[in-house]
Formats: sequence, C-alpha cells, structure tokens
Amino acid sequence: MTANANHAILADYELPPGTLFPDSAPRYPNLWVLVHESLADSYRAAITLVMEQLEACTDMYNDFGYAHAGEGCDAFARRRGLQPVRLGPDGSRSHDHCVHLRFYFAPLRAGNPVETAEGRYYQVAASVHYEVDRPQRFHPYIDECPHCGCTGEYGAYMGGTIREKNERVHDPLGLELILYGTVRGEDVIAFDGLNRLADRFEVRMAEFVPGPDRADVTTGKVGLVFLGARG
Repeated sequence: MTANANHAILADYELPPGTLFPDSAPRYPNLWVLVHESLADSYRAAITLVMEQLEACTDMYNDFGYAHAGEGCDAFARRRGLQPVRLGPDGSRSHDHCVHLRFYFAPLRAGNPVETAEGRYYQVAASVHYEVDRPQRFHPYIDECPHCGCTGEYGAYMGGTIREKNERVHDPLGLELILYGTVRGEDVIAFDGLNRLADRFEVRMAEFVPGPDRADVTTGKVGLVFLGARG
C-alpha cells in the first residue's frame, strides 16, 4: 500500500533529514530496511543480515571494479541481465536492464538503533534504481522502453529532465523490484523481492510518497521494510 507521507508520518519512523547524507549522494535513500533488535545485537550485525538477505533474494553483487564513482555511498552492488527487450527498427535499440543499489551506512551509525512505536530497530538505508544496462551506449535511458522508460503510468515524464527520470521513474521502479520482485506489476524472472522473506522473518512493508514539507527527500517514493523475529 502506498500512502502520501507528511513530515509527521516520516518522523514516526525516524527517517533523518537529507542533510545527514553526503553532498555527493545523488538522491535521498529510497529503501529503508529496519531490523528489530531481537535479530541483531549491533548495527554491524544488522548490516550483515540485510546484505545477506538481499544477496539471497536478488543475487546482487559488486562488479563495478575501478570504473565506478562512489556517489557518496559506503557500498554498492547491482544485478544485471534483467528483462531483455527488443526495440527499434531491426532491434537497433534492444537492451537489457539492471537494478543498482547504493548503501549508506556511515551517516546512520551514530543514531542506531532508533525508537519507533513498534520497538527498537536498526536502520539500513539504500538508494535503488532500475535502468538500461547494456549496450553501454544506451545507458541509462531509453524513454520508449516498456520496462524502464517513460511509458504507461510514467508517461508524464516522457522527454523530461534527467532529474525527473531518476527520481520519478527509475527510483520507484527499482524500489518496486527490490520489494516485490516485479516491474510494473510483472514478475521478473529469477528475481525475488524482499517480500519473500516472510517465510523466515516477520515482515511488514510500507511505501510513502514524500510530501512538499519533506523537500529533502529527493525521490519519488520511499519504501520501508520492517524485519522482526517470527513468533
């Protein structure tokens, strides 16, 4: 379920201001995994749990080598080869996709765990987006793509600015994929979302569209995943 989120709602989950993150971070993190203290006895343990579960669900890995700029993050990963699509005359604009994840651990270290109405949780934050991967000459945008482009419910951003496409199209698509293993409601082959963790943990999810009073939340949608011990 997606709700409009004003300052009070976001404050309930102790989501910090954007100024907490480095200036080099392109956007506010749109994925927040909150790990109940019953599952982790330290922030480091919470990070390890989240990374292990993401690897198990998504098969993400870090293969950027020396070519990738840090973009203000502490770690990054991606999953490539998703949803190949044939486009253009004679397939001239055909491409596949990747989901790219940037993790921000250091800015949150001092404030963890946080108190919420549901208990004490460690926050693990990431920025995720879905984009054209290969061939490289098309990365990261093909507006007419039925998977990652400005089509369907995202049609209003056709021909839009880079910022609009990043925040309002690629970020929400990446978030949907990580949460549910789908893109535009369609299952992505050989990709599990974090919702599949319900067989191992108590899982609760929420999605929010930031309101105008949180202009620092520079992304189209924020997803929260609460992980707790199964009773």
